[in-house]
Amino acid sequence: IVEGKTAVVTGSAVGIGRGISVALAEQGANVTCLDIDAVNNRRTAELVRDAGAECIAIDCDVADKIQVRHAINTAVQSFGRIDVLINNAALWEDSSLLGGSYESQTDAYDRAMGACAMGAYYCARATVPAMLTVGGGNIINIITEHIKEGHYITGRPALGYDCAKFSMWRQVESWAAELEEKNIRVNGLCFGATDTPMLRGVAPDVA
Repeated sequence: IVEGKTAVVTGSAVGIGRGISVALAEQGANVTCLDIDAVNNRRTAELVRDAGAECIAIDCDVADKIQVRHAINTAVQSFGRIDVLINNAALWEDSSLLGGSYESQTDAYDRAMGACAMGAYYCARATVPAMLTVGGGNIINIITEHIKEGHYITGRPALGYDCAKFSMWRQVESWAAELEEKNIRVNGLCFGATDTPMLRGVAPDVA
């Protein structure tokens, strides 16, 4: 039940993040949308408002811990509370060992880890204090079926993406244990292939 609650959704400009934002709004939650794609993120905010909820769209690179702290502070100042955090932001690029140059591959790996694993950590660390002030909350990491046995190797050069998602799964396990007594539930959703702009860009044959 999220009616009257406030949620933060990362990677909200398109795809799964937009869908989650609108779905939360339809259930009565106000939403703060974080994304580096400012144009599409504003469109998501419009859709959230059309669904009957309040929304603020913040241009935020979740791999930047300073930007994350500012964004979460803005969310708290705007709505007075945060009850739900959806760590959905992700980046899928070629970060294989045999591709590109040293610079291109290490940069791609850094970006993938930043958008997913590090971004999830920064957002959770910034958000938990706000959840504690309202007596609890929910954190959900959007992961992938790649972490499941039998799905480890994708056949595509997405090393950074997969490694980041494995990290997010361990975050779920660790945070759930740490925060249980604080009434903050932590879960991971392991999606299969979902038709999104990111998937169409890297694997049009799958989308």
